[in-house]
Amino acid sequence: MKLIFIRHGETLWNREFRMQGVSDVALSDVGVAQSVALARGFKWQIDKVFTSPLDRAVSFAEPLAARRKMTPEIIPELREMSFGRWEGLRYADMDDEMKKGFEEWCVDPVNVCPPEGEAAADMGDRVRAAVDKISQTLGEDETAAVVTHGGLIRVAVTLLMELPPVTAARMQIETGSLTVLEYVAGYWRLVKLNDTCHLQENGEEKGGL
Repeated sequence: MKLIFIRHGETLWNREFRMQGVSDVALSDVGVAQSVALARGFKWQIDKVFTSPLDRAVSFAEPLAARRKMTPEIIPELREMSFGRWEGLRYADMDDEMKKGFEEWCVDPVNVCPPEGEAAADMGDRVRAAVDKISQTLGEDETAAVVTHGGLIRVAVTLLMELPPVTAARMQIETGSLTVLEYVAGYWRLVKLNDTCHLQENGEEKGGL
């Protein structure tokens, strides 16, 4: 089976470098254009579409699902990590105490938790549950498109490839990108990571981080 993880398109908060997390931020005009480019440039055969419950993921999945005549299934566990009291803030907006905590989290996201946010271990359990739930619905030769968030994709790759947890913080996952994993002979293998060719081929910008 294959899982094609798709990060949602750009939002205004992406462009402004604000912490989004579970805040329900809509796609920007660039993000909407990216969703159309994805649907046009998506070359994989898929059997099912799953999405995070957050609007930026649901909206991003719609053109692809419509083009393939599918109805996306929302899975709550596919939501982004909660950043607690950091959500909506840029680094420049933080007070000294918050900046210190944020810097510590950037260095050690495995053991440092955002204030009132989600711990890395809890997110790991949630991502594992989401992958298991999706995998149980797929046949051996089937493929799912999973429209979700950058943080979740990084954690999923780290878990399925059996990498050290800190690896998740060292991956770049662009808006609108594809990351593909395939389950073969009892193991997951990484086929593509952070692929944005479909956006570039359609003349669209890649958008914010």
